Amino acid sequence: MASETPFLRAILPSLPSDFAKKIRTLCGSTSESSVENVLDTLIRFISGAECAPTAATDERAQWAEKQQAAAQILNGMIRRPTPDTKRPREDDESDPQASKRQRSSAEDAVPSSSPQTPPADPLYTIHSVSATSPVRKKVDITVHKTVLVVSHPTTHAVEATIPLSTLTRVFLLPTRGKQKAHWTIVLLTSDTPDRAKPPNSNSPAPNPQVIFGVDAVVSTPFSFTTYSGTAPAPATVAKGSATRPLLLDFLARLNVPVIEPTPDIFKSACTGIASGVSANEEGVPGIEAYRGAKPGSLWFTKEGVLWGESKPCEFWALEDLIGKSEGVRIVGGTGRMCSVVLTRKSSDEVREDEEDMGVETEFGMVDARERPGVEAWVRTFRHLFGKKKVVGEAKTIGQVEDDSDEEDEDFEMMDSGEDLDGSESSSDTSDEERGGSNDGSEKDAEESDEEGQESGEEEELKEENHPLLRPGAMPRRMNRAVIDMVVGMVEEDMLGTTNAPDSHSDGDEEDLEEDELDD
Repeated sequence: MASETPFLRAILPSLPSDFAKKIRTLCGSTSESSVENVLDTLIRFISGAECAPTAATDERAQWAEKQQAAAQILNGMIRRPTPDTKRPREDDESDPQASKRQRSSAEDAVPSSSPQTPPADPLYTIHSVSATSPVRKKVDITVHKTVLVVSHPTTHAVEATIPLSTLTRVFLLPTRGKQKAHWTIVLLTSDTPDRAKPPNSNSPAPNPQVIFGVDAVVSTPFSFTTYSGTAPAPATVAKGSATRPLLLDFLARLNVPVIEPTPDIFKSACTGIASGVSANEEGVPGIEAYRGAKPGSLWFTKEGVLWGESKPCEFWALEDLIGKSEGVRIVGGTGRMCSVVLTRKSSDEVREDEEDMGVETEFGMVDARERPGVEAWVRTFRHLFGKKKVVGEAKTIGQVEDDSDEEDEDFEMMDSGEDLDGSESSSDTSDEERGGSNDGSEKDAEESDEEGQESGEEEELKEENHPLLRPGAMPRRMNRAVIDMVVGMVEEDMLGTTNAPDSHSDGDEEDLEEDELDD
């Protein structure tokens, strides 16, 4: 008997005495050796040994595969992942390259300070959802008071921990190209994705993204858990029910406004390359495009444009687009395809004498039928391109006019001060002269011109204080006082020229002498 069950006989002396006694009693309770053989086979299985020679054919065929899967589950239950240790691969990681990418993403998403056990104070959990980031597998996602935790649905091993304070954008998207209506949820901690990290880098990703999907109408019961204090209250969404209310309830716990593209803002003009059903029955509020060789979707919202579904996602807010004409451009469109070019403001500060060229991103292979819709969206929102939002303040009419020209303030500075005072005194003087007598004098006009030249020579104009002195500068808007000054000067010159022939008459000479004596 000992030769047939060597593994059981080998470990019995090493077991705790009470436990070893129970096993001996169990094996001796029957005259057959079936119990002893089963225990010996179990020890072989969990220890990683080969199958017994007397095992059945089916047992031999499944031994290696099942043994590896069991070992992974046991390892996950015994030790939690830490920054210095890696979790073993899951069952569905048959592709070595996919396994490598998945482990890298999981390590990036979990900061070095993340706890080994899930934090306390859970608020809401959705179970067994398909995620593509930070890991590509089925996961449970739990919202806690301060963090978002992504965990394994079976072993509950923590895959990623993201502080809620880092979340900046939340999107609810109707997935394109699905045979069934489907929702894609995108959580961003930054509008721009991370730059490529150096190989073998163990530093956590500063801007992790969470991307997962749920059927719009569940075909099987969908489970979720709410919490009363720390006591869980499991519940399910019945088969055939919509999941959108559940998702909105879940996303509301993140305390970040949910951005949901809608057809009233933008509607695709074609079904696209991949046929499918949209979760939004009124139409698809996005277009299919390619970023390089990677397919994805551009979603147009009243907040901006999202490159979504295909990770990494990126968002262009209206205030980050460089300007009315260059923020969103369409290249081509005379054939069957066109390209959409988005230009983001440069992150680096640009000097005053330099022009911000921005950072361009081109999306190609866009159906040309989408061009009118994109152009309509641009016409609707381009007045907001490049302008920071003012929270809690309503714009006045004067502020709206000032927004049309960023350099208006410089020109208004020129119109104020000594120039404005000089123009008023000049116009007043000309009015007095016209009121006292209609007969002008070339001498008076020449004297006034000389005085103006002398005053101009006394004041040294500086380029930084007078924008019109800058190379290529042209006035865009003139102050009312400046216009009055120019009109007065023209009228004065015209009146002086008209009365010039009469200036040599006797009466005029006498009036001129009297005026000079009065002065």
